[in-house]
Amino acid sequence: MSNKGESVILPSNAVFLVHKVGSSKPGREIQWETRSKTMRAAPDPTPLATVTTSASKSVKTKSEAADGASWEFVSYTPRKDQQLARRPKDKRRRRNEGPTVTPKGRAVVSVKQQPQPKLSLSQNPGANFPDIPVTLVGHALLYINFYFHSIAADAYTLPCLLFNPAKRDWFPRMMQDEAWRCIILSLSASSLAAVTGSSSNYVDSHTLLDEALRQLKGRVASGALPSDQTLGAISCLSMWSNEQGNYDKAWIHAKGLAELVKLRGGFSKINEGMRSKLYRGVFDIAVDLDRPPLMEGLCDSPSTISEDTPNSEESETSLSECRIPSSLFSIFQDVLQVSTTIEDAMTRNIKLDTTYLYETVFGLYNRLLNCQSDAMPSCDDSLRICLITYIKSIVSTDRLNVTSMNLVRKLQASIQGCLHSSAPLTRWKLFIGGLAATDGTAEQQWFLQHLATATSENNMSGQEGWKSLQAELSDILWVKPIHETAGYKLWLQIEETRST
Repeated sequence: MSNKGESVILPSNAVFLVHKVGSSKPGREIQWETRSKTMRAAPDPTPLATVTTSASKSVKTKSEAADGASWEFVSYTPRKDQQLARRPKDKRRRRNEGPTVTPKGRAVVSVKQQPQPKLSLSQNPGANFPDIPVTLVGHALLYINFYFHSIAADAYTLPCLLFNPAKRDWFPRMMQDEAWRCIILSLSASSLAAVTGSSSNYVDSHTLLDEALRQLKGRVASGALPSDQTLGAISCLSMWSNEQGNYDKAWIHAKGLAELVKLRGGFSKINEGMRSKLYRGVFDIAVDLDRPPLMEGLCDSPSTISEDTPNSEESETSLSECRIPSSLFSIFQDVLQVSTTIEDAMTRNIKLDTTYLYETVFGLYNRLLNCQSDAMPSCDDSLRICLITYIKSIVSTDRLNVTSMNLVRKLQASIQGCLHSSAPLTRWKLFIGGLAATDGTAEQQWFLQHLATATSENNMSGQEGWKSLQAELSDILWVKPIHETAGYKLWLQIEETRST
């Protein structure tokens, strides 16, 4: 959570605010606690509320009211008399402060301006907070804050994004829908339980999840077309199961989500701000399992309609060299374009249109997953898997090692036919496999052993060897600001493997 006053939406009658307490000194744990604070209900049924997204800018939006109550965004940076010892004393921003000017020198890709979402309480008469058991209301804001500042923040980690969809597009919708709200509260409670070991967090998580599933079953059984919020809730279940390693359950959720999207008429009928969420609920699982994503035309990205065309020079293959096959050449070129765009944006501090970028990414996933890998030579299939894994290494860096082991194993099996080649592309494939493998696994050790052999044969060692290898990687696919740190760590492991 931020000490800078990053804001979260709360109901006007809320009495809990969340703070991180503890010390950064070794041996002392960081804990979470709630503190009470009186909040006045806004007299105007449609009051203005300030959304503080950082220490440097704020935006005004209107909030709707329901049954006499209202939502408002509040900063939970503690007052001076509430602050813990050694906590930086940040000045609180005025509620009606106007927007500030974007810092000079920061280039922003122009995008279609969208109105800020209007937020309101549940339309159920007398509802003051999410329809959850009374015993959980005291913990609800803790879980909401944790979701907003930890889980949602980690969902999109690329620093060159124009905005975070989990915060800007999904969060307001979550707070308007009982089932989805219970799911994110359950996810937050489960995540906190893993950190704190608190039994009450585990109990809360199970109670909330049971309530969410009860509501979702009722909606599906009703036969009504699913709302965007219902689809978003199922997407959360799909991704949650996937990250827990429960691939069978994740695939069931993803399959159901794809069918419901089809009933809605396809992704073109889904609100633009929600598409990324639903793409992830299907593609993240399809990618990690390396399966076709369940239905044709799932992605509306222009990338899905481009066709692979052979290239006489690059498409040639031989037993002595590892080259890019014609079946993957145009996909490779498109991945290269995305990679170059992201590196340029990070280097020049340019903000990219998040919606378009991720539609392009999921379009590439769609094409790669729909390739007939069974009909490919194993060396070509290893490149296909590497391209999928490489895209993940950019857009899902924090989850790469946790969710990629199935891809790593398939790569290990398919790359066998390339190991005779001393081509740079072979070393790039091995390096991508080593980056994606979880530390300490037999799979990672296999990639380290083959990388140690490949680099020794090409006289790569020490700092000069790393520079030489990194230059090779950059000539194929590589985003230095993203991959350099993890790459150098892997290089040190290669050196250690070679010396043993």
